[in-house]
Amino acid sequence: MTAVLIILGVLLLLLFLSGLVFELALIRRGVSLKPPHKGGVVSPMLAPTGEELWAYNIPKLKAFNDMETETLHITSNDGLRLSAKLHRGSSDITVICFHGYKSAAVYDFCAISEMYRDMGANLVFPDMRAHGDSEGRYIGFGVLDSDDVCLWVEKVRKLLPDTSIYLHGMSMGAAAVMQASDKLPEGAVCGIIADCGFASAGEVFRRLIGELVHLPAFPFVGIFELWNRLLAGYDFSSHDSCKSLANTRIPFVYICGDCDRYVPEALARRIFDSCASQKYLLISHGTGHAASYMRDTEKYRTLVTEFIDNHRR
Repeated sequence: MTAVLIILGVLLLLLFLSGLVFELALIRRGVSLKPPHKGGVVSPMLAPTGEELWAYNIPKLKAFNDMETETLHITSNDGLRLSAKLHRGSSDITVICFHGYKSAAVYDFCAISEMYRDMGANLVFPDMRAHGDSEGRYIGFGVLDSDDVCLWVEKVRKLLPDTSIYLHGMSMGAAAVMQASDKLPEGAVCGIIADCGFASAGEVFRRLIGELVHLPAFPFVGIFELWNRLLAGYDFSSHDSCKSLANTRIPFVYICGDCDRYVPEALARRIFDSCASQKYLLISHGTGHAASYMRDTEKYRTLVTEFIDNHRR
């Protein structure tokens, strides 16, 4: 009997400690990404192009930060005050850009925004929930963020009623826009561009747990999902990009590197193949996570520019 109680106590302690690790390391709002020139370390998950990507982006940060912007706010369905920056362009195109996990628009879109500024596009850069100036204790991993995407679209439609709206997501931001694709009102969005977005939170956690936290997927993914349900209020499996894309009519671009450690090429192709609407694919060869624009700038710009021109109102 004593041995059983000891084992039960050890299991309960393991459950508590693993949940604490999960909350502190992965889902709780924390310190945002710190770039290498400010003392940060390049994540090994960005290999093989992480160092190159930062070297490419760092000189572009100042121009991004120097853009003239105004602040926008919405209230999420669960009562959070979410914030965004709006840069007004000269055209009737608006691109809402959603950044990745523990990142920010300045890091994920400092280079890509140059392409959109060349088009004269209006640019909206939301801080995802639990990031930047937006409220929230727990990161949404695309699940909660997909509802926020819909609210940002509604905000922009009211603010700029004659504009053609496009959504561009990076990594977790791409998962959010894909998972919003079957929720958006018909005609609200002219197109979606998803760069290295994952299919589901559960799928990416299995990879993160193994490669970042160095724990086996079983039983920890199940334990983490239980904690996530209790703390953040959602299940890993409740949203799936493939299922959403299978039910959308919004034109779609999917972009990914074939060396992406978060989104392997087989998964990228499965996500793309699941989409039921008109769709376009760019696989950047020899490229890691979030580095396709750097590695294939001309192909990326040509694809996105033609996509926007062909699907605007």
